[in-house]
Amino acid sequence: MRVVPPFRDVWSRRPVWPRRFRPRGRDVVLLYHRVSDDPSPDPGGMVVPTALFRHHMTAIREWFDLVPARDVPHRRDAPAVAVTLDDGYLDNLQNAAPVLRELGIPATFFVVADAINGAGGPSSGPEYWWDRLEHLLLEPGPGPSRQEVRVGSHRLFLDVGRPEARARSYALLTGVLHRRPPEDVERVVRALEDVWPRAGSCDRHRRMSADQVRDLARDPLFDIGSHTCSHAALATLSRTRSRAELERSRDDLQHLLGERPALLAYPYGAPGTVARRNARQARGAGYDLAFVNVAGPVEGADPHALPRITVGRWSVDHLRRAVTAWRPR
Repeated sequence: MRVVPPFRDVWSRRPVWPRRFRPRGRDVVLLYHRVSDDPSPDPGGMVVPTALFRHHMTAIREWFDLVPARDVPHRRDAPAVAVTLDDGYLDNLQNAAPVLRELGIPATFFVVADAINGAGGPSSGPEYWWDRLEHLLLEPGPGPSRQEVRVGSHRLFLDVGRPEARARSYALLTGVLHRRPPEDVERVVRALEDVWPRAGSCDRHRRMSADQVRDLARDPLFDIGSHTCSHAALATLSRTRSRAELERSRDDLQHLLGERPALLAYPYGAPGTVARRNARQARGAGYDLAFVNVAGPVEGADPHALPRITVGRWSVDHLRRAVTAWRPR
């Protein structure tokens, strides 16, 4: 087995920023968000049922060498895959972790420092903004069936009168908010909560507690990585604020777990939400590797912009096509 030199030794070469179409390669990183059997609508495509997750994991164990995310850049004789899960939802612990343990599959859980329940962060109580919108737009309370919303230069008309219109409204608004600074996002969501009042958080969107994150970290199969403090799109923040997001989440997780997190996943991780300067900041903050949400193989990628394939409620055949799309012919 041949191991490539550490990436920091080749940083002097111009880094390859992720594009929609990556070079050829065999080694990939998979990204999941929630693993749950809750029958509620899944407008963001973030939920994979537990049985399907098991089918996915069983299949990739047959197709790949399974490695921790920290090791995926190392070249090896057989194709390799790393499994990652973002956002720190409780169902990762309850549903995904038992499957991974049973099959002996390593995984990295990227958690939002301020969203860990019981960690004392300012955001540890409310749901993530996209989960709040899921309730507001898909389960609207008494109020108007149409609502105008202004987000920057965008003027959006939300229709919650029919299920199909609700789903379109959710996709429209989240697509815009992903690329807005957190102040804009919170202003819009709070304004809609005034229009369609609702109760507090629900069970399906619960996140892990500090103790539960520590329990995961004790398992030798699992790593905990940083997903920043507030899950803000780093490219929308000033240099000072984006650097603080990376450094404080590093420090908070080190305090929580007793060791510095070596891995980072950029929130949203898509073009327009993360910039080249954020990769330089991640390197400066001491992260060994950082991951974006642009599909492709890891070969030839910048170590602080490693691609990941976002997996949805796919058949095993769909998964096979997705993970082998870049292999040399």
